[in-house]
Amino acid sequence: MMYIDKTSPKINRASKEHCNRLIDKIKSKRYEHGSPEIICFLTENRIEQILLGNPRKLYQLQMLFFRKILDKFTLQKWENYIRIEKKRKPTDSEISLIQKYSEIKNILSKIFDYKDFISINSENKYKAYNLAENLDIPTCVYCNRMYTKTVIDNKGLIRPTFDHYFSKEKHPLLALSFYNLIPCCTICNSSIKGTKELFLDKHFHPYVSDRKDINKQIKFSYYNRSLDSYGFTIKSPKNSKGEKTVEFFKLKEIYEAHKDEISDLARLRYAYSETYLKDLRENIMKRTISEKEVYRLAFGTYIEESEFHKRPLSKMKRDILSELGILKHFKK
Repeated sequence: MMYIDKTSPKINRASKEHCNRLIDKIKSKRYEHGSPEIICFLTENRIEQILLGNPRKLYQLQMLFFRKILDKFTLQKWENYIRIEKKRKPTDSEISLIQKYSEIKNILSKIFDYKDFISINSENKYKAYNLAENLDIPTCVYCNRMYTKTVIDNKGLIRPTFDHYFSKEKHPLLALSFYNLIPCCTICNSSIKGTKELFLDKHFHPYVSDRKDINKQIKFSYYNRSLDSYGFTIKSPKNSKGEKTVEFFKLKEIYEAHKDEISDLARLRYAYSETYLKDLRENIMKRTISEKEVYRLAFGTYIEESEFHKRPLSKMKRDILSELGILKHFKK
């Protein structure tokens, strides 16, 4: 998982534009679809909190909403509803629960309209393509394996998918929340995560978790299968968020598909002798280009943790190159 620095100017601008471009639309839709109680709850200040709030506070805000709007609301009833809402033959008691909670879920889906946000045919001037372009995160935040560049023509062409860290099915109030929309590849979003749940107390969150914790608890390593064959492993402290995040996104299994990269890096290690690397650093780099540029040209990735998101496999390659002893020739 890649860390996203929410204090960076780029992310700060993107979050402010996200709120500014959506808030009037949501205010209008609350009057169009909401009951008096919902309209009363969704003040401008609350809508802004929903769009820009810290993920920990977002969860609490949705619970507050349900307790204010739904009579005798309990989290258990809501979770039961999510579990049975698409059941083919619900019991009478289940039908009553479905009717009660479906109404409020449908209203929230219309007010915080994610389908319209991602539609290329939407008449809105601000939509998912604009958010992806503003974020400008060109690789998957979850796996750092796939490019997720944004290319826009008249309507849109390609962009990352947006995973709802808190699923929009279970958390419809948070469907358009900036810090709940994680840019990622289709494989991580649909094939691996799907409807499974992430939890802040168990898994890393790219906007919430600390960069040092992420990079310390998720360390790529390798082992020799035979004389010239290698395998991947990922080292994480036992029962840590790192270990649980790696397991959730099947990173060890997926990165096995890139074991040929280790062979290439190992060959480079033996091709670049100690004398060659020392000469490269002391004589050539000083006269022409920076050490970071030489590293990028030599290995096709970035050495700085803050730039891992710019190229696929940057985190993996940096960790492996460190084990191979190559990084000591490059200043971070």
